[in-house]
Amino acid sequence: MDKLTIHKNQVVSYMIGGNFTADSGWKHKVRYHHGDYELMVCLQGPISLLIGTDNVVLNKNDVLIVPPYTSMRGTVSSPKPIEFYWLHFLVPKAPLHTTGEPDKQSQIAFRNKYHLNDLSELLISIHELLTIDTSLPLTQERQDLLMTLILIQIAGTATDSTDEDQSSALIDQLKEWIRTNIYKSPTLTDIANETGLNPQYVSRVFKKYVSMSPKHYMIHLKIQTAQALLIRTNLSIKEVSHYAYYSDDKLFLKQFKQLSGVTPSEFRTMYQKVYHNNQVIDPVLPIPEEITQKLDNDRDPGSPTNK
Repeated sequence: MDKLTIHKNQVVSYMIGGNFTADSGWKHKVRYHHGDYELMVCLQGPISLLIGTDNVVLNKNDVLIVPPYTSMRGTVSSPKPIEFYWLHFLVPKAPLHTTGEPDKQSQIAFRNKYHLNDLSELLISIHELLTIDTSLPLTQERQDLLMTLILIQIAGTATDSTDEDQSSALIDQLKEWIRTNIYKSPTLTDIANETGLNPQYVSRVFKKYVSMSPKHYMIHLKIQTAQALLIRTNLSIKEVSHYAYYSDDKLFLKQFKQLSGVTPSEFRTMYQKVYHNNQVIDPVLPIPEEITQKLDNDRDPGSPTNK
């Protein structure tokens, strides 16, 4: 498969997206990407696909970028219910601003497939994109910027650790430890003990690379968890507080408002209205000016196969 590469100062053009769910026995229909890329974020799998000549299986937390001018189809009916987000976008033929010849440092090169340990931050951005009020001015510009941000988040989350220096590798270790131990609300001393380093040194290095203290990073993780739960579930606010690792509901409400700018209920109302499609509801792609061929076959991603 061809791989996506964009300049760091380039903004992609968002087309359309949504959330797709299907019962077991579903298989992706045949479709052809005429000039658009498709980003697929798998929440439940497996989803078995043939992309061009490459066989791909998507499982939970897998992300796939399907290149343009490529055919895709399902190969095996899913043994379980599946769910994924799909976002179509275009890449301009030239970057917005360039000086001199392009080099590797000015470009972001993407792999076709990623596996992310945590989708919370990515899902929040996707929901923000899919719930933009299209009646407001500059809607397309906002959508384009959010689509670009989502791609950058994927590239940043999946940074190759071999390119990291020693301090950055330490931060990755600490961030992962905080994530897996957040239920204990660890202190700075607890975090430093994980590395055997001085707490003040750990705090200083953490702030340098993450732009916030370990304590504030933990709060951000908790709020991101709460935001994901508000978007993806029907849990009550009290239950969301509990599952976001808060023992004090009032503290949860205070910190959520501080970081999100709205209450949990307001956040849920703002971001839960996402375009959903399944094997009955067909998404129709808008035809961009850059594409002259009709997308007659680009309807729903698939339907249950006949047994």
